[in-house]
Amino acid sequence: MKHLALLISLVILTSTTSNILACSMYKITKDGKTIVGNNEDWLSPNNQFWFESGTKTQLGVMYMGQLDNFAQGAINEAGLVFDGFFEPIYLPVNNTAGKLEIPIAEALRNVMQSMTQVEEVKAYLETINLSTLTQSMLVFVDRSGTYLMVEGDEIFIGDESEKTFSNFYYSQIEDVDSVNIDYYQNGRKFINSSNGQATLNYCGDVMNKFAQAKNKLAATQYTTIYDLEQLIIRVYLFNDHSDFIEIDLKKELKEGNHKIMIPELFPKGSIGYRHFEKYNNENHPTFFIEELIGNEKFSEEEFNAMGFSEILKPIGNDWLINKKNADAAIKVFQYGITLMPNNSNLYDRLGEAYFKNKNWNKSIIHFAKSLVLNPENTNAILRISKIYQLKMESEVMD
Repeated sequence: MKHLALLISLVILTSTTSNILACSMYKITKDGKTIVGNNEDWLSPNNQFWFESGTKTQLGVMYMGQLDNFAQGAINEAGLVFDGFFEPIYLPVNNTAGKLEIPIAEALRNVMQSMTQVEEVKAYLETINLSTLTQSMLVFVDRSGTYLMVEGDEIFIGDESEKTFSNFYYSQIEDVDSVNIDYYQNGRKFINSSNGQATLNYCGDVMNKFAQAKNKLAATQYTTIYDLEQLIIRVYLFNDHSDFIEIDLKKELKEGNHKIMIPELFPKGSIGYRHFEKYNNENHPTFFIEELIGNEKFSEEEFNAMGFSEILKPIGNDWLINKKNADAAIKVFQYGITLMPNNSNLYDRLGEAYFKNKNWNKSIIHFAKSLVLNPENTNAILRISKIYQLKMESEVMD
C-alpha cells in the first residue's frame, strides 16, 4: 500500500486548485550564455506546444501546456522564458487595491508578446491583481540570465549564475537544504558534484536528475531545455533521456500559428509515445491506472484515504471536457465507483458524463445518488433541474 499511496500523494501535490503545473526548473549563466531547463510533472501525457507568430508590434511566442490551452510555460523570440509552479503552501495576496483586474492567462500572454527583460515584467505585474496566485509561483528568466520570482505579494529579481526552482517558496524556507522534496534534492546533489556548463547537454543531464520516474503517476511527462541566445529548444519525452528532438524557434514561428502534440514529435516506438497511446485508449481508458495498481487490493476506506478519486477526476474530465468523448469518461467514472461506491464526487462526474451524452435518465440517477451521499452538492441539484427542463421542452416540441 505504501507504494501506491506514494504515487497518489504526488498527484494530489500537483492537482490541487491550480492549473499552473511544473515541478523543477534550473538556469545557468556562464560566459555570457544562459541555458534554462524545465520538467513538467503531471498525470496526463496530453501536452502540446503552440506557436503564435510575431507582428510589427508583438513578439512571436512558443507556449506549452495541456489540451485546455492554458499556458504552463513559454519562450518568446527575445529569449524571455517563463514557467509556473504549484505550491502546497497558501500564501495570501493582499496587495490588490487599485490593481488591474486581468485574468492571469491574459497577463502572461501580454508579457510574452511584448517584453524582453525581467525588469519590464516586474513593473507590469506590479500593476496586476495577482490574487489568483495564492498557491502558485511564477518564474521568468531573460537572455541575460537575470530571473524574476513571483511569490504572493512579493516579486523578487536575482542574477546568480545558477538557480534552482521547484514546488516551494524561497521566502518560506530557511535554506534549500531544508526543502523536503526528494527529486529536487537529487537534482541539487548532481549540480553540486559537477562543473556547471551553459550547454544543452549539461542542462539535459541536470533535468534528468530532477525528473520523476516513469512508474509514478505524477511522472515527468516532458522536459524542455532552452538556449536563450540561439533560441533552440531541446525536448525529452516522458523522462526518457535516450532520445530528444530540437526545435528552432525562429524557423517554427515562420510557419505561422500552429499546434503540435508533444508525443507526436517522437517515434511511435518510443517509451513516451507508447505511454501516450496507452493513456488515450478510448476503449480502455483506465488501463494504465489498473496496470499501476496491479494485484494490490484496497478497501474503499483506503482508496479514499489515498485520495484516489482525485486521480480519476482529472482523467475522466480530460476525456469529457478536452477530448469531447463522454463514452470514455463514463468508463473512467464507472471504474471509480466500482472501487469507491460511496464517493459522491464520482457519482456527480458520472452524472455529468451522461448529461453530455444526453442520457437524461441515467444522468438523473447518478446525480440523485450523489445528492444522497452529499445533500449539499449544488451542482447535482442544478443539473437535475436542468434535465427536467430539457425533457419538458422536448415533450413540447414533440
